Amino acid sequence: AGSSIPCEEAKDHDCKCPPGHSCADEPCQYCQRLPRCEPGHCPARGKSFPWNLGSHEFPSFFPAGNINFQFECKPCETGTYSSSRNGWCRNWTDCESSGFITLQEGNSTHNSMC
Repeated sequence: AGSSIPCEEAKDHDCKCPPGHSCADEPCQYCQRLPRCEPGHCPARGKSFPWNLGSHEFPSFFPAGNINFQFECKPCETGTYSSSRNGWCRNWTDCESSGFITLQEGNSTHNSMC
C-alpha cells in the first residue's frame, strides 16, 4: 500500500522517513507512503500496533502478532484536531493554562480559540 523508499543511507540505525511517509517494517529499512486523510482525521496504525505512531521509538522485542505496519485514516481523538489534509492530529491549545479565556472550544478540524 504505497511506494517504498530505501532508508539505507540514514546516518543512524533508525530510518528517517520523509514527510508523508513512515516505517514499513520493524527495523525501518523502508518507508511507506501514508494514506491521504481528510481534515479531522490522521494516519494511524492498526489496533495491534503497541507503541506511539509519532515517536518512531520501537520496543526492543515484539510479542508475536502485535506488529501491524498498515495505516488507515482515523478520526482525531477528543481534544485533538487536524485542520488540513494529510495532517497529524494535534492537541487543542489549553487557553487557561496560558492565562487566557477560551472563546471557542476546538473540534476535530479546528484548534481552540483564545
